[in-house]
Amino acid sequence: MSRTSLYLFMLLLVVWVLLSTKDDVSHGNEEERRRFERAWWKAYDSLSYSDNSTYTLMPSSIRHRVDSLLNMTASHSAASPDSPTTNTYLSSVSGIYTGNWLAENLTQKEHVAQDNFVLTSHEHPADESRGRLTMTLGSEELEDKTLKLLHGSITLHSDDYSAVLSLQGLYWSSHGAAVLYAVREPNARAAADLLRAVPGETSFAQAKAFLGKAMKERLSLLEKYEYVEHGCEYQFYMQFNPIQGSSPFSGSNHSTSSVGGLLEASRIFKTDLYSSELQAQLIMYSPGCGVAISTPRGQHASGISSEHYRRKTIHYALAALVVLLAQIVLLVFQAIYTSTPAIMAKVSYQMLSMQVIIDSLTFVLHMVGSLSFGNIYIVFAVVAFLTYMVLMAFGSRYLTVVWRLQRPEMADPTTDESRRELWRIYICYYIILIPGAYIFCAYLEGGGQFVKWMTCTMLFATYSYWIPQVWRNARRGTSGGLRKEYIVGVTLLRLFFPIYLFGYSGNIALSPPASFIWVLCTYSVAQAGVLLLQDVLGPRFFIPAHLRPEGYDYHHPLPLAAADSDESTVIDIDGLLPSTEQPESLDQSGDAGATDQDSTEHDTAVGDSSTPDCAICMTSVDSAVPSANRQDRATYMVTPCHHVYHTECLSRWMDIKLECPICRASLPPV
Repeated sequence: MSRTSLYLFMLLLVVWVLLSTKDDVSHGNEEERRRFERAWWKAYDSLSYSDNSTYTLMPSSIRHRVDSLLNMTASHSAASPDSPTTNTYLSSVSGIYTGNWLAENLTQKEHVAQDNFVLTSHEHPADESRGRLTMTLGSEELEDKTLKLLHGSITLHSDDYSAVLSLQGLYWSSHGAAVLYAVREPNARAAADLLRAVPGETSFAQAKAFLGKAMKERLSLLEKYEYVEHGCEYQFYMQFNPIQGSSPFSGSNHSTSSVGGLLEASRIFKTDLYSSELQAQLIMYSPGCGVAISTPRGQHASGISSEHYRRKTIHYALAALVVLLAQIVLLVFQAIYTSTPAIMAKVSYQMLSMQVIIDSLTFVLHMVGSLSFGNIYIVFAVVAFLTYMVLMAFGSRYLTVVWRLQRPEMADPTTDESRRELWRIYICYYIILIPGAYIFCAYLEGGGQFVKWMTCTMLFATYSYWIPQVWRNARRGTSGGLRKEYIVGVTLLRLFFPIYLFGYSGNIALSPPASFIWVLCTYSVAQAGVLLLQDVLGPRFFIPAHLRPEGYDYHHPLPLAAADSDESTVIDIDGLLPSTEQPESLDQSGDAGATDQDSTEHDTAVGDSSTPDCAICMTSVDSAVPSANRQDRATYMVTPCHHVYHTECLSRWMDIKLECPICRASLPPV
């Protein structure tokens, strides 16, 4: 079983590596690369604002909006980035941002000249379409303290459009303005396109000198434009909001244009630099596709700084560790409680299977998180490891024990039937796990309405794990297989992850709250309530009386003819399980007979008594004389297949299996 799981895991890993690995083979030889870099630097040095700026070629409507957005520009003309400003902006804008976007197809506007565009056939959002964006930014400081190098990515999602773009850009911390360039894949030409998108001749010259220093170390790492995937490329403009309550910094002797100055000012004025929420407005424009994307009027892209996000993930990891450790404790005590076969037979292995699927999805999502966020991967990795412990070391092992007890015919894994059953289980497991993990990842990236509907459906399906246990109790007419502490604790602890992700607005995935999460909580608690009431009011209390099946009376009077029949079988008394040893002959009724020698020994042990023998304990059952008094008949039980047992013996047997110990006929619950 473990070997098959290992093979499947290795196969999935190989497929993932093949799909995710990029072509790192260098195109061309070193001499060709040197010629390309020399040509790149020659073209870069010749760039000028008057001859090569794409900012001045933008449609006037977009250029006016950018002019009014950026503090480093004045209306219709660019001002110097060194001009004084009364506002204070964060020196570093590294962080994770989320917000809404609105698209505008400028090719459909009559007042825009069509010859301004070099139209392409690349996919782009439709006019007036709306969606959700997620952006990750990192910053790097070189010699110029007021100018930072930005890098990161932005994900755009809507019901009918999805795109992931790579970002590189510049940030003027003195004015809180950023100019970026967005492409499908980083390439050498994008750096020059970034420079051409900078507004203002003074800013252009400053950016050219700064980018020139940065590209000396980075050009050799970038591919040629013709070797990467192409798509709509965007000139990207952002204006960040000033620091809230920045007046204490005004007039101080501490420089707030550098990280050190901000930290010193934060220490003196007792403020938390990293607790400031990052907010920015943005405009993206694609000359090749004729599309503009911006935050809706009056809205911002909001985010948190990288340092603040790191602290949030640590707090989340600590809470998750407590939850997972509590689950392990509850599972261990539940396993101890069901240490006997009689109680373990009351536990539904379908219920345990659904909990294993939830743990598997939790493990996969945290592993994806550890791979996606390299700087804080250890936080997600620790949570993923402990989830794996809950899944494999405890949950799966407990499930295996329960499954083998309730399916003894599958105890031998070498038989063909066992192999087929195991393969069916594994196929069903991965059919649920792989699409489920994909759906949840798509939701966290801001998927459309269909993805949200599928996520909701998947959550309600997986969190119906108490229903198989309720059904087993009602069908068998038994209860008490689960500890009350286990039911309450598991219900509350397993709601931690969905409530945090879908109900808490400050979650580390930065996903907006969803109202269906509270319906899910009510649904999960209601299941647990029904399960607890089954122990108090009976396993079938919720079924109307006229719909309940009539129970079989195991204590009806024994016919006199039954007193003349001797019945015996070979039973494993210690485990209350049927032995593989069977008598050599059967009588006409299908009951187990005995050899002549065994019959002689049996007659010697029982004597001449006309009472039948209990096939479990192999002693006589005092039921020879029929009685109308039910209390007199409480010492024995008669099955529908007319076999007689002691009440205590058969009750213990039926706690494990609802089958006749002699003929294997199905037995109705007591």
